[in-house]
Amino acid sequence: MATRRWWAWAVHLPWRRTAVVGGIVAFVVALLSGGWMAFGRLDAHVDDLLLRDRPDPVVEFVDLPRELVTLANYDLHSSLFDLLGREWTDDRLCGELAKRIAGVGWVSRINFVRRTGGGRFEISCRYRVPSALVQQGDKFFLVDSEAVRLPGIYVHNPAWYLIDGVAKPAPQAGKPWEGEDVRAALAVLLAVKEEPFGRQIVGVAVANFDGRRDPKACHVELMTDQVGGRIRWGSALGSELEENGVQEKLALLRENFSKTGRVDARHVVIDVSTFPDRYTIPG
Repeated sequence: MATRRWWAWAVHLPWRRTAVVGGIVAFVVALLSGGWMAFGRLDAHVDDLLLRDRPDPVVEFVDLPRELVTLANYDLHSSLFDLLGREWTDDRLCGELAKRIAGVGWVSRINFVRRTGGGRFEISCRYRVPSALVQQGDKFFLVDSEAVRLPGIYVHNPAWYLIDGVAKPAPQAGKPWEGEDVRAALAVLLAVKEEPFGRQIVGVAVANFDGRRDPKACHVELMTDQVGGRIRWGSALGSELEENGVQEKLALLRENFSKTGRVDARHVVIDVSTFPDRYTIPG
């Protein structure tokens, strides 16, 4: 009863009423401010947890050929390094991944880039596969079947065919080699690699391609696995005039292999460009 009278007495005095109301308002404001700050801290904490637990984008090249796993893996993934720090739910990320991968020399075409959830991306491409090493001085460059240079500089590796004597310098990775000598060498290699003697051919020499050094000398030579071994092939495929055609040359090499176990008939140098029924030994 006494408390109620005090309250009634307090609020009926103008200056006391103002003080009481002001105190109540201040208390409510402080309570709301504290709650807002606490909510802000909680919200920031939740955001921090979400960012901390956010899965980093994971990229899988779903159809990368086995022979390119060691060769191309680093180039493919390193081209995407800065993009993998992005938020994986970004709708622009698939397009940017595709654009970046298309610029890698191992890739000839992008099939698709798709986001599968949980920060995972699948990338499907058509890849350029090495066909031969092109030698220029002490450097070696890989090319595919269309004479496109692949990324990297290499040392000699007998696992790949060798092309020697190319005139033009190496282009940038992903660009075709200028001139016709690389393509001519690749065409000859394609003709012989599936033959029974194919393993005894280790490369093609094109230093005199199109007679650029000596118009009267052989334009294209096969290199055998003998030291200094050469088979004088003649002109590039499709450029034969007064010489054997490709099938006549292959028939002579098959006969050599069948009779002697050697494509070169156990000679260091032979010529299959002149006579359709026999090889010759240059004097």
